[in-house]
Amino acid sequence: MPSLDRALRTCLTILSLAACAKRDAAPPSDTAAPAPSTPAPNAPNAPNAPNAGAAATPAADSIVRGSVVTVSDTALTLGMAGGGDVRVALTPPVQVFERQNADLSHVTEHSFVGVTSVPAPGGGQRATEIHIFPEALRGLGEGSRPMTPPAGATGGGQRTMTNGTIAAGSSRMTNGAVSAHAGGTITVNYNGGTQTITVPKDVPVTAIAPTKTPLTPGANVIVLATKRPDGSLQASRVMLAAPPKR
Repeated sequence: MPSLDRALRTCLTILSLAACAKRDAAPPSDTAAPAPSTPAPNAPNAPNAPNAGAAATPAADSIVRGSVVTVSDTALTLGMAGGGDVRVALTPPVQVFERQNADLSHVTEHSFVGVTSVPAPGGGQRATEIHIFPEALRGLGEGSRPMTPPAGATGGGQRTMTNGTIAAGSSRMTNGAVSAHAGGTITVNYNGGTQTITVPKDVPVTAIAPTKTPLTPGANVIVLATKRPDGSLQASRVMLAAPPKR
C-alpha cells in the first residue's frame, strides 16, 4: 500500500526535524564502501513489550528507502532511486517487518495505530486508512499532523496522519474492537492531544507485523535508522516495502 510508505515518511520527517534541532549531524555519505555480500540473515521476531505503557518510543531520526544491494550480519547497503548507494550498519537483533491485510476487528482498545483521515462532511475527521503497529514500533511518529498530498492528487480535502493509542471506551466499539461490519468512531490519544475519528466499515486496514522473511538483494525496504556522531547510519528495524512508483 504505497500510501503507508508516504505515511511513514511523514512520521519520520517530523522525528528527523526534532532530532536535528537537538544536534548537528553530517549527512550520510552516498559513496560509503558497500558491505561484503554474504547470505542474508534471518531476522528474529521482536519480543512484545510487557505492556503498552512500558514500551519506549523507538528512536529513528532518518528514513532510508531503497533496494538491497548487499546484506550481512553487520551491514546493509541500499541502492538509491536517484543513484548511488547508502550503507547502514546493522545492530542485532535485527527486526524485519512486513505489511499484512487486516480488518476492523483488529482495531482494538490500546492498539497503537496510524490513521489517515480527511475532513468529514458533517465535521470532524473520517478515516481513509488505518495502520496497526506492533508493540516494537509503539510510539513511532506519535502525534497528529497534515500530510503532504501525493503527486497529482486533486480534491478530497487535506489529509491528516494521526499516530497514537486507541482510547479505552472509544464510542461505537463492540467488545473493545471496532465492528468489521458497521464501522464506528475511535478516539486516538497521543502526546499533546486527542483526535476522534469516524471509521467507515469499508476502510482499508493494514497490520505491520514482524516477519522471518530474510533480507535479500533486490528487496525494496524502508530502514528506520539513527545517525551516529560521525554521520553514519545504524539501524535494527527494517520494513519490507512495495517497489517505488515510476
